[in-house]
Amino acid sequence: PVIILVKAVVSTQSGHYGRGEFITTRYAMPAKNGADGTLYSYPNNPRAQLIQISAQYGGSDVQMASNFEFGVTNKSAEFLAKFPFGQVPAFESNGVCLNDTMAIASFVGGSDLRGSDEVSRATITQFMNMAETQLFPAACQVLYPCWGLMPNNKNVVNKGHENIKSFMTVLDNHLLDKTYLVGESVTLADLTLAVYMRDLYSMILDEGRRNSFVNVTRWFTTIINQDEVLRILGPTSLCEKPAQFDAKLFQQNNPKPQKNAPKKEQAPKKEAPKKEEPKKEEPKPEAPKKERKAPFSNLPPAKLSMDTFKRMYWNEEMPVISKYFDENFVDGEWSVWKVEYKYQNELKRTTTTNNLVKGMFQRLESMKKFAFGLMYVFGNPGDQKLAGVWLGRGGDNFFYEDDNWTIDIENFNCTKLDMNKPEEKALWTKFVAGEIDDWEGRQFEKDHIF
Repeated sequence: PVIILVKAVVSTQSGHYGRGEFITTRYAMPAKNGADGTLYSYPNNPRAQLIQISAQYGGSDVQMASNFEFGVTNKSAEFLAKFPFGQVPAFESNGVCLNDTMAIASFVGGSDLRGSDEVSRATITQFMNMAETQLFPAACQVLYPCWGLMPNNKNVVNKGHENIKSFMTVLDNHLLDKTYLVGESVTLADLTLAVYMRDLYSMILDEGRRNSFVNVTRWFTTIINQDEVLRILGPTSLCEKPAQFDAKLFQQNNPKPQKNAPKKEQAPKKEAPKKEEPKKEEPKPEAPKKERKAPFSNLPPAKLSMDTFKRMYWNEEMPVISKYFDENFVDGEWSVWKVEYKYQNELKRTTTTNNLVKGMFQRLESMKKFAFGLMYVFGNPGDQKLAGVWLGRGGDNFFYEDDNWTIDIENFNCTKLDMNKPEEKALWTKFVAGEIDDWEGRQFEKDHIF
């Protein structure tokens, strides 16, 4: 390594700068480890930033691909020939092609960041995996609504906050008497967790929340202010007021498709000369077909507008939603139902359970302007429950208004909820507010919104 000598004049009194003794401080700059190459990623990707910071420690020359366009470059044949998974970050170095954040960070960061012995390396890997599988998903649940990338489902956001709090509590205890997560110097464990926490500390964790995790905050400020980190990220400002869901930004990021768009006029086709054909006997006129009745056409106009209710659900806080519902819901014009899957013992895998709900929603596409539904998956694989609440047109079970809507509902037990009974009204309200944390002892896992 290159040794840089820095001289400073320090006063012999209280250590203040001034007249006194000369001291020499040695800063060891990282030696080149030969892991130079090109990194492919989109701007401000925290995973790519982790790799760039690791390269600073390892002395690697990592250059960002200047012409990378996400969704285009990583789908090209040339890119897929090197990186078959098509994922980013992706790194190319002298014929070596890597396609995993932790693998690339380890490669460009050098042996010091990876740990000096087997136990250290295993512990560092453990923290890196925990950052990727536990911290990062929970942070996304909280941050994505603030960036307008995800709807403001309070159940999901609250779950994210709970997981972050649990993770930070464990980490705070671990750092009680430690400066770094593993050993006595910065490792990939510190860098990974600090980079993945950065947006939480700048957008969500205000002073009150930071004071609940003083050891983590001390450690975070130590890592995030390392010279190697500052070169890539710059200074990090700590949160003063937690960010909130941005409804306007969400609408901008998720525009509704325009209906009845004007069709392009087509030039009239030249008609080919018709050949004379032998006369055929004229078919007998068919019996007139019965016109299909529009759903709920026998009901008078309703006071509550489904479009307005759905717009409020996505964009407003719960007090505004509740006020609109209470002032406009009329029993008989609309009805609220609790639904529970009949065959809960068959729900073995989360993927299968989610696909069951997604398929149901697809088959109910024509019902969207007449109903609003929330379906929640609870529990772990092998021990799951599927339940939800629905608001639909009319006073009877609205799924039976159209034969096409009955295919899936036959597999559910449906119970009408009386909005005049406090306990039944409370169940509906909790679902809409995202405050249903468990069902029959199973913790909330996933939500589906119709």
